Amino acid sequence: MFSKVNDESVWFGPDQEKKSDWIYNLDNDDIQEIEKVTDKFLLSKLPLKNIKNEYFNLENLKKKYLNKIDNELKNGRGFALMRGMPVHKWDREKIITAYMGVCSFFGNFRVQNKKGHLLGHIKDLGKDTKKDFNARVYETSYRQTFHSDRSDIVTLLCLNKAKKGGESLLVSSMTIFNKILENHPEHLTTLFEPFPLDRRGEEGGNQKGYSMTPVYSEKNGKISSYFLRQYLESSKRFEGVVITDKQRAALDIVDKYANDEKLYMRMTFEPGDIQVIYNHTLFHDRMSYEDFEDENKKRHLLRLWISAFNDRELSEKYEDRWGSIKIGQRGGVFDQNLDINIPLEAN
Repeated sequence: MFSKVNDESVWFGPDQEKKSDWIYNLDNDDIQEIEKVTDKFLLSKLPLKNIKNEYFNLENLKKKYLNKIDNELKNGRGFALMRGMPVHKWDREKIITAYMGVCSFFGNFRVQNKKGHLLGHIKDLGKDTKKDFNARVYETSYRQTFHSDRSDIVTLLCLNKAKKGGESLLVSSMTIFNKILENHPEHLTTLFEPFPLDRRGEEGGNQKGYSMTPVYSEKNGKISSYFLRQYLESSKRFEGVVITDKQRAALDIVDKYANDEKLYMRMTFEPGDIQVIYNHTLFHDRMSYEDFEDENKKRHLLRLWISAFNDRELSEKYEDRWGSIKIGQRGGVFDQNLDINIPLEAN
């Protein structure tokens, strides 16, 4: 019934840590090209929420890096790192404009929360996800656990790194799939069936407080993955939600392989780094961290959720959580009455 995945999306973390071909270093010419189109957009006085690919003609960067990264995401290992954005030289509005402008190459931005934010700020705001079911893990300094975001692509720009810890962890969900197929095939049928996932107060329209979403799905011969165990556990707060022993056993196997040091890789962020990852073929995590006391030095990342151009089709089983499976218009938080905006600071 299931066949092994045999392509570049299958990899082992320790092997990737030894390589550097996934790092793309921006040089002075690259920065000048980015700055030129960024300044042009800022002079137009258009709202930042209007940033689209059509306003950012980065022809040299496309030929040099962006086309390669886009192919790497969809047909390769599923991640890349661009290094060298001058985040300590530009003001916040210019940094955000440049970051969004570069990332608009990959697709359309998606709303990340019920506040209508197209841009997310990853910063410890002192929230407690165990007591506050509307809090999100990125608003804490906790270990995140391996998961997927609700978009084809997620990018992170590092403004400040933590005093200690906070490393990014990546693991190939296709490698995990192959491991389960080889060693625990009895769990795969369960993993292709929908699981309840808490929306954490971010339901819209007629949506329930939780969605029904599988860990693995298939469309046109391609396996895609979506994993969010922490929100599965909190979905028990809703009447009628039942998580079976069979489901727990299957998720335990996914967790086991995701946290296997032979499978995952560590990635350390430096200020100016842009991490780009593809949610359909890997899971990501973040280690807990110790922060600086100085507010200006605290760990701070910017995040974009992107619905990719010219991407794979997704199973209809994604519709309940993603709102749509239409390429270029899928993912994110759905609500017809959202005030879409770009916050310059975390709030």
